[in-house]
Amino acid sequence: MSKSTQNYALVDIFTIARDRQKIQTQVKLGDMPELKAFLSDPDDSDTLSVEIEGIEGDKGLPGARLKIQGMLHMNCVRCTKPVEVPIDRDVPFLFVKSEEEANRLPIEDEDWEVVVGSDRMNVAHWVQEEVILSLPNFPQHDDCEAPHVQSNPEFEQKMTAKPKPFANLRDLMQKNN
Repeated sequence: MSKSTQNYALVDIFTIARDRQKIQTQVKLGDMPELKAFLSDPDDSDTLSVEIEGIEGDKGLPGARLKIQGMLHMNCVRCTKPVEVPIDRDVPFLFVKSEEEANRLPIEDEDWEVVVGSDRMNVAHWVQEEVILSLPNFPQHDDCEAPHVQSNPEFEQKMTAKPKPFANLRDLMQKNN
């Protein structure tokens, strides 16, 4: 098994799987624009550590394990201040050459992700997709409390005093029948 550490933008995933290669690289947030939209004040130079290891896949298909580690910052849903979101993904993949081939595979084993591979697979796009899928829906600090909302008596009075145009509709409809 060969192992190398450098900056990989494109990889031949079928060769990595066949030769059981192991690649370690860094992916910059600047290369993942869709991911940046989920983050609070992302720095383009921040990176995620990525390891791609070719493994024996299920059903005789080429396989690889994608490991992603790093720390991202999202806005807390309660206080809207940045909250640290640790990323620690380890996902096994099976690679096929076409969508048709992927659609023919039985959906028996949910342990493997099946994707259309390429001899020029974009690592940043692959990592971006996996990280977005792993982000929490409602990031929040462990010790964060919901903001206290003060009541506004003037607003409440206006809302209760507001005319209700359909309040007498039932009476009007009964008169016409």
